[in-house]
Amino acid sequence: MTEQRREPRRQITKQVDAAMRSWGPKVTEAACAFESRWTRHALRRYDAKLAAQFQAQLERFREAMDTGTSLEIDAEGSRLCRAYALIAAKMAAGGVADDAYLIGRDPKTKLTIAIGVHPFSARRVRELYGADVQWFSPDDLATMIAINARFKMIADVKQVFIGAEIDEVFDVDQA
Repeated sequence: MTEQRREPRRQITKQVDAAMRSWGPKVTEAACAFESRWTRHALRRYDAKLAAQFQAQLERFREAMDTGTSLEIDAEGSRLCRAYALIAAKMAAGGVADDAYLIGRDPKTKLTIAIGVHPFSARRVRELYGADVQWFSPDDLATMIAINARFKMIADVKQVFIGAEIDEVFDVDQA
């Protein structure tokens, strides 16, 4: 292959690489605005047709990222960012409650925790519940229970009494 024929291929590869590097962060930022509040399950409950259209756009973007040209990546990335903005605006206007995290409170200490999968939901939680809210992922909680004997004891009791809730925990060292 001559040098002249290789150069256009290199240029195309550079353009695709640049498009991928550009649209990856943009799509992530757009996704955060939606996923910090809602799951796609909430979107399907709110508007199944809109959810299907969004899913189709998400697939078109993924396909463009896998095998598309730089122009296809640009077009589908732009459309996906607009789709995220649209679904977030519609769900907010529709008063759809956030479902991307769970909130727990201890009435005695006033400790508030949030449990969620996406760390970017933590910013949303702090906007709503204040700077003192503590953020945990399910993996954080599993690790805490696994390595702490007191938590492990509580988990063992909850294993036997499925669905039981913790009302109060006594300090066995001081009892």
